[in-house]
Amino acid sequence: MTVAALRAARTLGGVTLTLALTGGLLTAVAAGPANAAPLPSAKAAAKAKTTTIASQPKSATINRYGTGTSATLKVKASGTKLKYAWQSRPASGSWKSIKKATKSSYKVTSSTWANGTRFRVKVSGSKGSVTSKTATLTVRQPTNTPAKDAAKAFGLKGLSQGVDLSSYQYAPSAKVKPSVLADWTGDNGFAILRLGSGARPINHAYTDACNGKARSTGSAPVVADCAYAALSDQVKAAGLRQGAYWFNGWTTSVDTSPGNLFAGSHTPEKSAAQFVEWLKADGNYTKASTSPLVIDVEAGGTYTKTSKGKSYTHKLRAWKPAEAYRFLTKVKALLTEDGYRANLYVYLTGAMAEQKSGNKYLWSDVAGIARLWVASWGDNNGRVPSSLPRVGPWSSHGGWSIWQYTSNLRIAGDGVDALDGDIATKDAWTPRK
Repeated sequence: MTVAALRAARTLGGVTLTLALTGGLLTAVAAGPANAAPLPSAKAAAKAKTTTIASQPKSATINRYGTGTSATLKVKASGTKLKYAWQSRPASGSWKSIKKATKSSYKVTSSTWANGTRFRVKVSGSKGSVTSKTATLTVRQPTNTPAKDAAKAFGLKGLSQGVDLSSYQYAPSAKVKPSVLADWTGDNGFAILRLGSGARPINHAYTDACNGKARSTGSAPVVADCAYAALSDQVKAAGLRQGAYWFNGWTTSVDTSPGNLFAGSHTPEKSAAQFVEWLKADGNYTKASTSPLVIDVEAGGTYTKTSKGKSYTHKLRAWKPAEAYRFLTKVKALLTEDGYRANLYVYLTGAMAEQKSGNKYLWSDVAGIARLWVASWGDNNGRVPSSLPRVGPWSSHGGWSIWQYTSNLRIAGDGVDALDGDIATKDAWTPRK
């Protein structure tokens, strides 16, 4: 029998067994299909890569409050069967493992980690382990010197600093302490207080923020701020300068429901008259006062009214320039005729101030009679933003006079949590001629 005749083949599971007579012995030789990859050798399979770090975690800066309150630390490593174990160490202390931090990246947040905390990661593999370099976390806290910071950043002189307050800072659980605010503001410090609001519609039940009692608006969509009288006295006693603002609200021009279900017969002029009446009644606003008197232009809440079996739901929109103009001119007329000096203001965001129709700023007429209190928060982290606010038509009237730079101001011992922080120019308490 020839060798060729004895050669036989049988296929099992895609593997071909070839029988061959070689040297008088019958042997089997296995071969995979033509397109099969070569079988790895034991030597190749056992070869592992050395554990190394190609890219180290980098130090990060985040904010304590507002936006940008977290960062992700990353390491890039090579090796076989890698495992990661992140560790932390305070500014002074020993390294400790971070629970569940076992990936190539780790997210740090300002609510968890303090300023100056160090981080590193140990990378382990089949062939050794290596520890990364140290990354340091910087957590930026709110500033205590916004006027000084703005002066340094923008070359401004004569700035003062203050806050704006309302019933939100005078709730039963926590009341703001003007004496502490005065210590923080320093010379020429100020507080601008909400005197009243038209944000709640007529015949609307609500809860008094100052004492938790039930109240109702009645036939006029206006509410006196329950904290104004007490805060006005306390602010005066603390030696702070004052201002007063009115939150825009429901008027016949704002209300689009049939029969004015939300506004009744209320107008911007009626809001102005109520503002002046309550301002005079307080007693701290006198004929010698030059307090900023502000119309706060913002959108409000959403309410539902029912008439003849049909429900109407409307969201309070922010006043338009013409409505704010009517309010301000009425305030000035009422005060001037009684011998007061009206230092008129409008409160707007920088984006609102920049609004245009064609080539004309929408707020040009208001800019001609009132100063600008501009809200421009940037990262809203309790610090003065890195760029000045946009002021629209006020660029031809000296720019902003008061700048609300954050709603995340933190003052130790002030009795409440976050506050709206402001800085003001040297002439902010000087009425326009």
